[in-house]
Amino acid sequence: MRIILISFFFIFTVVSGFTQEILTGLQVNPVVKARAMELSRLQSEKSFDYLKADPDTIPIPLPFFDDFSANDVFPSALRWIDRFAFENNDMPVYPVNIGAMTLDAINDSGNMYPDAVPGPQAFIADHLTSRYIRLDSVFTPVARALTPADSVYLSFFYQPQGRGKPPQTADSLVLQFLTIPAHDSILPDTTIVVPDLWAKIWVTKGMALDTFYLQNNKWFVQVMLPITDPIYFTSKFRFRFFNYVSLASSQEPSWQSNTDQWNLDNVYLNAGRSINDTIYPELRFIYRPPSMLKRYESMPYPQYSDDPTNEVSDTLDILMSNHDLVEHMSSYKYYVTEPGGSFSKFYDGGNYEIQPFTINPYVTWQKFAHPAVPFLMPISQADSAAFLVKHVVYDVTPGSTIGDTMQAYQKFFNYFAYDDGTPEASYGLSFTGSKLAYRFKLNKSPDTLRAISMYFNKTRGNGSQQLFYLCVWNDNAGKPGDTIYSDLRFPWYADNLNKFYTYHLDPPLRITGTFYVGWIQTTNDNLNIGFDRYNNSQNEIFYNTTGVWNNSAFTGSLMIRPIVGKPIPLVDGIGDIHTRDLTFTLFPNPCSENKLYIQFPENAENFRLSETAILTISDLIGRVRLTSRFTNEIDVSSLRSGLYFLELKNLSGVRIGMKKFIISR
Repeated sequence: MRIILISFFFIFTVVSGFTQEILTGLQVNPVVKARAMELSRLQSEKSFDYLKADPDTIPIPLPFFDDFSANDVFPSALRWIDRFAFENNDMPVYPVNIGAMTLDAINDSGNMYPDAVPGPQAFIADHLTSRYIRLDSVFTPVARALTPADSVYLSFFYQPQGRGKPPQTADSLVLQFLTIPAHDSILPDTTIVVPDLWAKIWVTKGMALDTFYLQNNKWFVQVMLPITDPIYFTSKFRFRFFNYVSLASSQEPSWQSNTDQWNLDNVYLNAGRSINDTIYPELRFIYRPPSMLKRYESMPYPQYSDDPTNEVSDTLDILMSNHDLVEHMSSYKYYVTEPGGSFSKFYDGGNYEIQPFTINPYVTWQKFAHPAVPFLMPISQADSAAFLVKHVVYDVTPGSTIGDTMQAYQKFFNYFAYDDGTPEASYGLSFTGSKLAYRFKLNKSPDTLRAISMYFNKTRGNGSQQLFYLCVWNDNAGKPGDTIYSDLRFPWYADNLNKFYTYHLDPPLRITGTFYVGWIQTTNDNLNIGFDRYNNSQNEIFYNTTGVWNNSAFTGSLMIRPIVGKPIPLVDGIGDIHTRDLTFTLFPNPCSENKLYIQFPENAENFRLSETAILTISDLIGRVRLTSRFTNEIDVSSLRSGLYFLELKNLSGVRIGMKKFIISR
């Protein structure tokens, strides 16, 4: 597995030099943006009870520990004062336990920092700053003063790149200690505000993860730092991490994006430690729960119900580890239940003595590491279902509190998904005419393809805002065959987590067996589709830049989801489907000039058309002559005399109005 992963990261960094596929980082982190919006709403509603912590002016006592397993997006307000870093399960590779804190080039609003401009000059990006910590005293078992003789150590694990982009050698991760807190200096005739003064304690230069592993033979490296200077033994001790980032110069804004990721885990500060105190006794899961399905993260319930035996996995891949110095006789089980329903199954892996990480890093015992799935989830005539899957491992010794729990939902809705809903990177092709196709297979055939959901990532200056042909192909001996659907579309963005943009097919398309969805590019710009590097469906991704279909060289999954089955409910609203035609007129008609104008009745709603509509002009035999975002004033100077059709579609591709007009030169 390690050799495979090293090869994977090598491919990530060099493959763009040999093919037309390119992976880039994100311009917008949708998870951070969604959480920032949620917290802003809660703050406006004064609903912050669950986030309440003592003010930063009240220092917290030792010990200080955070393993970042809460997956709460932002650092905990109980221990940290800022929220620039990103707490997540997606970016780290082989973390100490589930979750890590990622520092990169994206700020606390989910956008890239304003300083992220092309060029070699590095800039300071994320900060992760602790609250004030009582390093002057301890209070258990009895209150007493702390001194350098009490052997205080700060330790943490770090990893460059993870599943992101590697920090360059000119970039770095830095740790500082606060030496003098901010204060007012009162002079005879004025008062000067003196800012916090910090001392650099530790720094490491950037490198790719494969290089990091080859140098250290570890995916995460632990740093142990003794605190010996008396200046730090105060009631207002504080430390912070920050990273330097450089954005490579590029003349193509569609390829510029987030970069230079660092991952932190298990930050631990306490007295009575030593240089050898590297262990925090834990029995932990390393990665989140896997899908119960062989191929998909999620799939339509009717499609599952038609062939459940071949869709449910035979075994699961579970990664767990013992971070103690001694063995732990442990039990592992998982449970699958239908909330509100009668279905309930469980798997019992029995007991097994898990060895310490230093002897055997990850459990390989079959019943724990690759548990069987001896049952099927129920089949039904229902359109959808969701089942709660809960995994538990624990030390069976009476009185022991060592153990871990993780859970997730197995979803069956109206779409096929290989991805987990969170992008770690962006995927694109580099040439005009390039084709991208994603393979899916029906069990219940034929079916109706209603729509295609896609997750496009933003780029600097919206450089990816270029037309593309949304396409569907049938199968030809395991590769894309004939094009059975094609329509010009724009990339549209949804900034929130799991907010794919849905392109509706008008009319819906009858499909059978194996089919492919994707695009044909009209420019050299990167369309920046979301790329999930956590799940792998590499064998289902095909690209064509030379007239020949090839499998992708990248390990991961595209964030493209075909929606099949029954008609999709229609709702009004920005980005959604409008169900009635718009009333408008075109003038002058016939048109002998270079401009054509659209006019709406005074009492008509225009649905913010400049943001929500696409304008297409086609000739009498259906050839598209012009496509653009909506505008009331259209340049028709390139059109010859003849009859044309002007069509308005909403963002989902559904027609909301059409008119005929004549060009008469």
